[in-house]
Amino acid sequence: MTAATDLSRGGRLATSEGVTPGRVGLYALMTTIWGSSFFFTAIALRAFNPFLLVQLRMVLATIVLGVFVAATRRRLPTSGRIWMHFVVLGFVSIAFPYALLTWAQVWVDSSTAIVLSSTTPIFVFLFATFVTRTERFEVLRLVGIVVAFAGVILLTSGGGGSSGWFWPMVIVFTSAVYAVANIYTRTFVSSVDPMVTALLQLGFGSLWLAPVTTLTGSWHVEDPGILPILAVLELGLLGSAFAYVLFFFFIKTWGSTATSINTYLQPVVGVLLGVVVLGERPTPLGGVALAVIVVGVALFGWSGIRRLRSAGKMD
Repeated sequence: MTAATDLSRGGRLATSEGVTPGRVGLYALMTTIWGSSFFFTAIALRAFNPFLLVQLRMVLATIVLGVFVAATRRRLPTSGRIWMHFVVLGFVSIAFPYALLTWAQVWVDSSTAIVLSSTTPIFVFLFATFVTRTERFEVLRLVGIVVAFAGVILLTSGGGGSSGWFWPMVIVFTSAVYAVANIYTRTFVSSVDPMVTALLQLGFGSLWLAPVTTLTGSWHVEDPGILPILAVLELGLLGSAFAYVLFFFFIKTWGSTATSINTYLQPVVGVLLGVVVLGERPTPLGGVALAVIVVGVALFGWSGIRRLRSAGKMD
């Protein structure tokens, strides 16, 4: 990859500073952290209620990012309207989808969950095409979408094993919710510093979750054990805080397009951990369905990358 430029979410030019072994290592670390989130969630759920798990994860991340934002003297929004947008995003982008997704993982294997969640970029594209009119169809993208959703149909029509069809579809639904949140963020708070955006979304998400965690009686935990506790710490400190710092570092240095490739690499990490470490084994039909979804998402992602390369927007 040679020098290139790309527009960051804040509207400023982000200039690629080249690829070095150190940056490649950090990029691999970021991909591994986010790719392993479903693995660590499966471990944490052995002891923690889904609502409490998400609550603890978001509180830890909010504290860490709050310290980072304060230490780097980043400016908070001054507009009341912008703050109200973050109140909405705390629910739409954090509290609601994270709670649903974590709840679904009580019944769905981590390797299956991460593959289903990899459909989020497709939903972002569909909303951007039909709602905001900022994207357009092309053949390879259309093929990728059809293949990916064929895999979802195959999985939910009998390949989901003991999880049935409902909880896998809940995970697909959360992908659509994340896509709505993505479009909302770009539309209403794109001028806000990305690290501040992450902090405020997570902070308000924690506030939205607090009454739910209380009303469901989820605060109480009896002898959770060391592994679930370590998993919660990993999800909060690394998966929801440190990875965001790395993500925005790469947005600044490599550009948003190159950085977004990690989305298509995360399922590889998640599936390997689920199968090798947790011993998850999908049904034969489920394995075929997951493979079809991965192929569809990969075709969709490759189409977007190829289009940007041909336009000279990435290296």
